[in-house]
Amino acid sequence: MANTETKKVEYLDAAIETMVDYKRGLRTLDTGAKELAAQTGLDHDVARELLKSMYKHNVTQIRGYTKEPDRLRQGKIGTPSETKKK
Repeated sequence: MANTETKKVEYLDAAIETMVDYKRGLRTLDTGAKELAAQTGLDHDVARELLKSMYKHNVTQIRGYTKEPDRLRQGKIGTPSETKKK
């Protein structure tokens, strides 16, 4: 049971990283949708619309944490863009 839960978390993390890559401009809409569809089992059209709607609604905090160094994270303390440390 724990093994399947671990796999679910790994797939979820991979899907989130694909969304983050798309938001940062490291993936195009087509490549992001293709990768997201493969990771989550969604239809390609659904994955494409999901990524497009993220752009429309200006989603900024996807992960819930940041991979920034401490010196950059300290400047965001007390602002709406403050994130958890992982």
